[in-house]
Amino acid sequence: MVLVRVQCPFDGCDGMGEFETDPEGEIVAREKGYVELDKFQKVGKQLMTGSIVKEEHLQCPVDEMHQYTVLVEL
Repeated sequence: MVLVRVQCPFDGCDGMGEFETDPEGEIVAREKGYVELDKFQKVGKQLMTGSIVKEEHLQCPVDEMHQYTVLVEL
């Protein structure tokens, strides 16, 4: 597992959320708020290729009101 840093997707915010994932994991999408896997706009292509996809729900360390979801392809 490796620690990955992801910039908050809210406009003008430079906060960086962190989570652990597989070293081969690739971030494929970021969305504001708590987003369920099937609601991601960009997930269709990844799921059709048979990839394993997981969601990480993060909170910005700069502004606790900024909650967001990151989609990771393993």
